[in-house]
Parts: sequence; structure tokens; C-alpha cells
Amino acid sequence: MSAVDNKRCILSICDISPSKMGSFEEFLIHITKKLKDSGFVHVIVFRDDPIPPVKQALVDNSAIIEVIKPSRSNLINFYTFYSLIKRRSPNIVHFHFYPAYSVLNYLKFFFDIHIVHTDHMGGRKAKSQTKQILRRIYYYTNFVFFDIGLDKVVCVSDFVKSKYLKEYGINSDKLHVIYNGINTDKFGKKEDIENIKKRYNLKDEYVISCVGLRKDKGPHCLLRAAPLILKEISNIKFVFVGEGECAGQLDSIVEEFDINDKVIFAGKVPDLSDIYSISSIVVIPSLFEEAFCFVAAEAMATGSPVVAFDSGAIKDVVYDLNYVIPANHKLLALKVIECINNGTDTEAAQKHVINNFSLESNVSRHLELYDSFFKRK
Repeated sequence: MSAVDNKRCILSICDISPSKMGSFEEFLIHITKKLKDSGFVHVIVFRDDPIPPVKQALVDNSAIIEVIKPSRSNLINFYTFYSLIKRRSPNIVHFHFYPAYSVLNYLKFFFDIHIVHTDHMGGRKAKSQTKQILRRIYYYTNFVFFDIGLDKVVCVSDFVKSKYLKEYGINSDKLHVIYNGINTDKFGKKEDIENIKKRYNLKDEYVISCVGLRKDKGPHCLLRAAPLILKEISNIKFVFVGEGECAGQLDSIVEEFDINDKVIFAGKVPDLSDIYSISSIVVIPSLFEEAFCFVAAEAMATGSPVVAFDSGAIKDVVYDLNYVIPANHKLLALKVIECINNGTDTEAAQKHVINNFSLESNVSRHLELYDSFFKRK
């Protein structure tokens, strides 16, 4: 969109290469449609071409897609995005998956634009006091130098916002919470439960599922809890979904505890709502500071109870905090048993997700943020 066009323009610069129809891709598609309906042009930058379904959905809603692979040098990126902004003449530049405080914010002084960053990232806790201090110095120094060109930092949870003050010493009124959203129409409980169970050779067992086989997702913690759970409730199958670097370690734990007949490694599945729909409980034993937990929101939207480790934004998302516990496999076993025996209010949890984490509400809040910049003029 050149400067001679009168339509308002949003430029979304995303440091990702869409390889699946994930929650972020659905967000981009949904907000593009809403922007189109409101008379905006949406220009989206990816680092590589998105997969055809994502690209087609965006183009069908009049998105303009550009592919720019960012450099490791912010100075080179500055020049690249300077040229892009000059060519496209956006009103708002929204960075996704870029550091909030960098020289890129100085683009504001060359153009009549508003700059927004979304902080999507969780992280690992610093393992020593020295690392905590160095991390604080690094982020606070960047904040001092580069905050001036920034209009807003969208934080995807209250946890993300709080880490700026607690970990970085940054107290800014530019921090703005907009929770991530999920497609609640997509994550509804399936009706063909029996057919889904047959696919995984399941019958009338309780199903305890865990999504993600990366070590920081903690699947090994659930496996270590499994024998303790089985001592109390034997009619259980544990279903692990996805791929990850600790698959070999998990196989060893299964062999160690001799529970091969109780564990299913489902690999990648085309539709996670199938797994959520057959799950008696979805366990989230994450050891990573989650910026926002999509699995928790998706599972609750599907009507599955959630038991989770207290990590990052988990408490921002999970409805029943009685089932959020410290990272300990023995406590995990106790809570899974308690949840099976006592249950939880899944209907209230579903309403909690719809009211707070729907894609519709997420996009509406982004549009409200964009509109607020135009009202100031």
C-alpha cells in the first residue's frame, strides 16, 4: 500500500515461518478479516513463505504478504524495515517475536507511525543470582535506551507483564495485557468419542494425556508419577502426544517401571481436540515459564479437566487453581487421583475460556488498541 492510498494500514512484522495452522496463524487470519471489514489494509511480513492453507486464507481476506528474512544485526534490520515502511506507508507497525526494546523502535522518529511489540515469550528461570542480576541489567539498559520510540508492549498474560517489574525492574504504563486467544469453535468436545478411542485401542479406561515431548514440557514427570497413580487406580492409560528430544528418555522410564501396556505414544496428531475429547484429565507438567498456556485453554474449552505445574502463566489460564501445584511428580500423582475421584467443574471452565481466551475477544482487544492510536490524533 503506497503513500498515495488513503486506506489505513497495519504492518505486522512476524519473525516466524508458518509451517502449520496454529493459534498464531489463526489470529493473523481472523484479525486480517476484521481489519478488512473495518477498511484497513493488512501487510504481513514472514521470514519464509507460509504453508499454502495459511497463505490462501490470508490472501482471501486481502492480506498483502511479504517475505523478509531478518538479519542477526538490528542495524541491518533497521535499514530493511525503514525501506519497507517507506514503501508501504503504514500507520501502525506491530512486531511479533522481536525484542520489545531495540534500535528498531527508533523507526518512529523517521515516520508518522505507532510502534507496538507483542511479548509472546516465556522463558527459563535464571539458575543463579549472578544470572538474575545480569539479565536485569541487560533488559533494563535496553529499556532506558529504546523505550522512547515504543508506543505499547502487548503482554499475552498478566504473568508476562509482571516479569517486567519483578525480573527486569521495568515499570512502564506502556505494558498492555491482551490474553492470547483460541478458536473456541475448533476446540469443542467431539461426539464420536468411541471411534476416536478405537483409533488408539482404548476402551473404558481413564485417559490421562500430555501434549509435547520436549524435556521442558515435563512429560517425564508424568511418567514418574504414573506408578503412584496406578497403585490407586489401575484402569488408566497414559497418552503422550507430539514429538521431542526426550522420546528416548521416556522409553527408558516406561521400561524401568514396566508400564508398557499403560502408555501410548501417539506422535503428531492432526486434531488435538480428538485427544482432549477422550481425556479424563490433561496434565501439563511444564518446567518452562509459559507466557500463555494454549494447551490448558484448549483442553478446558473441550471440556477436559486440567492438572498442571505452577509455571509461568498457568495460574492466569487454569480455572480451578486447586489443580495447579508445585513441580513435583508425587504431588502430581496425588492431584490426578484427586481429580479422578472428585472431578472438577468443566462447564464453568469452558465458560472461563470463552469469556477470557476466545479468539474473538483477543482480536477485538487488538482492534481497540489500534483504534486508540487514531483517536489521539
